[in-house]
Amino acid sequence: MFPCKKGRRRLGAVGIAISLTLGAGACSGGTTGSAGSTASGGRALTMTAGAVTTWVRNFNIYSPASDKSPAPRLIFEPLVRVDYTKGAKIDPWLAKSFDWNSDGTELTFHLRPDVSWSDGRKFDADDVIFTLRMVLDKPELNVAGVSYKKVTKVDAHTVKVTWDHPAYAELSSFGAGKLDIVPEHQWAGKDLKSWTDPNPVGTGPYTVGSFSSQQVTYRTRDHYWGKPVAVPTIKIPALLDDAAKPKLLSGELDLATTAWADADTEFVAKNPKTNLYRVYPQGGSTALYFNNAVAPYNDVHVRRAILAAVDARKMLALSDTGQAPANITGLDEQTYSDFIAKRYRGKTNKQDVGLARKELAAGGYQVKGGKLVKGGKSYPLELKFIQEYANWQAFARGFADQAKKSLGLTVKLSPVQSSSFDPEVNEGDFGMAFNYAGSGKGVYNSYSSMLDSKYAKPIGQNSNFNNTVRWRDPKTDELLDQMRRTDDPERIKSLSAQVEKIVAEQVPLRPLFQTVWFIDINAGRWQGWPEPGKSDHVPHVINGPDFTMTLQNLKPAT
Repeated sequence: MFPCKKGRRRLGAVGIAISLTLGAGACSGGTTGSAGSTASGGRALTMTAGAVTTWVRNFNIYSPASDKSPAPRLIFEPLVRVDYTKGAKIDPWLAKSFDWNSDGTELTFHLRPDVSWSDGRKFDADDVIFTLRMVLDKPELNVAGVSYKKVTKVDAHTVKVTWDHPAYAELSSFGAGKLDIVPEHQWAGKDLKSWTDPNPVGTGPYTVGSFSSQQVTYRTRDHYWGKPVAVPTIKIPALLDDAAKPKLLSGELDLATTAWADADTEFVAKNPKTNLYRVYPQGGSTALYFNNAVAPYNDVHVRRAILAAVDARKMLALSDTGQAPANITGLDEQTYSDFIAKRYRGKTNKQDVGLARKELAAGGYQVKGGKLVKGGKSYPLELKFIQEYANWQAFARGFADQAKKSLGLTVKLSPVQSSSFDPEVNEGDFGMAFNYAGSGKGVYNSYSSMLDSKYAKPIGQNSNFNNTVRWRDPKTDELLDQMRRTDDPERIKSLSAQVEKIVAEQVPLRPLFQTVWFIDINAGRWQGWPEPGKSDHVPHVINGPDFTMTLQNLKPAT
C-alpha cells in the first residue's frame, strides 16, 4: 500500500499511486480550514465554462438533458478527489478517509462530520446513500459506469459500498464528477428525468447568485467546511471560443479553456507578465481510431502500414496548441511515467515509408488509384473528425497529405459536427477517426475503456464511448481481468507492460497527440495560478476539487 503524502511533485516524477493501488489501508487528508471567505475588495473572477451562446437553468447534474447550467462542481462535491497529476492518486474530499476489505469487494467511506449543505442542513451518510442508491435504482443515471451491488449505512458518518467482484479500479469513479453527492432532503421524490433543480443546494464553496441566459454569477456561501476561497464572486458569461480570445487580451476575462494555436505570439507575447497559456496533461491522448470490425482496418498489416506512413510531430506542427506527441502505448508520459515499460518510453508515432511498404506487401495489398486493393477488391480510406475542432482539422489535412506522399493513398476527410460525431463513432459508422483514448483515471480504467471486449458492440449498436474501436482479443481480456483484481503496483506494472505490447504492436488504435486541458489566464486581477509540473492540481472547473484548491490559493493582484 501507499501512504498518503502531502506536498507537490513534478509531473515527470509521478509515483505509482493510482486508483488501483489504494488497498486495505485507510487514507486520510484533504483540504480543511475555517468557514467563510477571505476579503478581496469585492473583486470577481470572470471565466468561461464551455463554448455556448446561451445558458439553460438546469442544475440537475443527473438530468439526461444535454443543455445544463455551467460549472455545477462549484456547488456539488465528490467523496474523493482524483489527482490527475499523479496517475489518478485518490485523496479524500467529503470522505475524510476510506478503506478496502482484504479482497477489494467492500469499500468503506468515513465521512467528514463538519460538512453542511448550503441551506444549513447537516450532511451525513443518508445523503451519500441516497445518491449512490439512486444510480442503482435508475440504471439510466449510471453515467459513471459503476458496478457496485449494495450501499449500506454503518452509522451517521460511515457508508459501505459492496461489489460481487474486486473493484479497486472503480474508486476513481467516486471522484470524477459523475457521482457527486446531492442532498436527499431536496432531491427525494423528484422526477430526475424532467426536474431541473433550479435552486441548487450543495456542499461546495459557492451558491447561485444570479442567473440569466447570458451570464451566471456564483457567490461564496457561509460555513463552507474547507479552507476559505479567495474569490467572492465568479461570473460565467455565455461565450464561444473565438469571442473569448479578445476578451482575454483586453482583460475582460480572467480564465478560459480554449485551445489556442500560436498562443505564444498571439497572447503571451502581448503581455508576458499577465498573459499565461498553459497545458495540463489529462492522462490520455487523441488517437487514430481504426474500426477493427470492418475491412481493411481489421488487418494488422493495413493498420501498421497507415501508421508508418505518417508522423505525429509533423501533424502537430500544423496547429501548435502546446500539445506533445503521445506515447504509442496510450499511457501519458507525464502522468504514467513509472508504468510505461522501458522499451516504449519516449516512443511516438514516426514515419517509416520503407516499413509501410513492407507491411502492405505482407498483407497482400497494392495501391491503385489512391485506394488499397487486394484480391480484386478496392478499399477507399476515410478519416472522420470533429468539424468544430480547428486543430483536428489541421491534423487531418496533415495526415492525408503524408499518406498521399508516402504511399500514394487518398484519404477522404470527413468533418462531422460535434452533435453527430459521437453517435456515429459509437455505433461504428467510421473507418478511421480521430478520437480521445485513455484517461487519468488509472492504468486499468484507461485500457479497459479502450480495449475490453465486454464493451465491444456489433456495428450499429452504441458502444457508449467504450472500446469504440471494437477490439476483440482473449489475451487482452485476460490481462485486464487480472489487472482489475489486484492493487499491487508491481503486479499492475507487469500486466500493463503486456497490454502496452499489444497496443504498440497490434495497433487496434494509435495514440498520436497528448490530450491536455487548455488553460488561458489573464492574471491582471488574480495571481497564484497553479503551474504545470509544479502544482498538484489543475485549474479547470470540470475538476471540482482541483478548481476549489485553485480558488483557495489565488490572491488579488496588487
